[in-house]
Amino acid sequence: MRRHDTLRPAALSRALRPDRHRLPQHPPAPPLSAARCALIAIDCLNTFIRPSGALSISAYQAVALGLDGGAAQGALDAMAARMGALRRALFEARVPQVQLQDAHVVDWVHGRRFHSMEIAREGEAPDFVRTFPAHALLDRDRRFGTPDQQAIDELRLPLRQVLVRWFDPGFPPEADLAPDRELLLLKDDFCASPGTPFAERLFWELRRQRRFTLIVMGVCDEICNLRNALLMLSSLFHVLYVEDCTAPLDPRKREPALRYLADFNPLGQESAGQLERVTAAEVMWRLGVSR
Repeated sequence: MRRHDTLRPAALSRALRPDRHRLPQHPPAPPLSAARCALIAIDCLNTFIRPSGALSISAYQAVALGLDGGAAQGALDAMAARMGALRRALFEARVPQVQLQDAHVVDWVHGRRFHSMEIAREGEAPDFVRTFPAHALLDRDRRFGTPDQQAIDELRLPLRQVLVRWFDPGFPPEADLAPDRELLLLKDDFCASPGTPFAERLFWELRRQRRFTLIVMGVCDEICNLRNALLMLSSLFHVLYVEDCTAPLDPRKREPALRYLADFNPLGQESAGQLERVTAAEVMWRLGVSR
């Protein structure tokens, strides 16, 4: 036997040490500053998250995909509870809260004829890519959403809510981005732009306040979340995508959508325009709050 085919006892001991083949450790995630963050909740609405919703995720998965609707709804209910816990923790940390909400129309509203582009026309079958069944409809008399369009109860906070409707003539003067109020931007499209003419105003204010880290929750991964997160990334925000507070319409499309977002990197440096996949517990830990 050649000399290099054997290991002396000391060399063998070193080779078998537990830390010999330990994988490199990633540096700990940096802490977050509440003064540099904002929460963006996307379509956390009854229409998607409740089993009775007009575009219920669990019903779609059961009927269209043949999945276990009860299990899907159980996962959505658990997600909704985590959403509520994270929202309350961020409220206590004085992180401003924004909701982007679908708010569609299919009839006459205030004397004008509207038909939301993502709603399938009468006599046409929705393709569940660009067109969907009627959902999250506006109440034309109340000028805000029907119960189907409202946010889930778990998101309730003792905050003043300011509606910013896509059909309003201007940006409401009371719609300040501040910890003591919540902005509800109603959108008539998958994405805030072109879904509302006020998306640029929101992004401008986020940049003015130097809130470059956006904590994102909501549904659905491959539809509205994908489009809105891309808009945030292209505007060079650092997106913290809360994986256990987000869900897909079609579970097969979740990972491809998240990989697409993770690979989207306009500048390729530090955190500008990058997506980071996190959990609700990790966000709270990095902010120094807990639930």
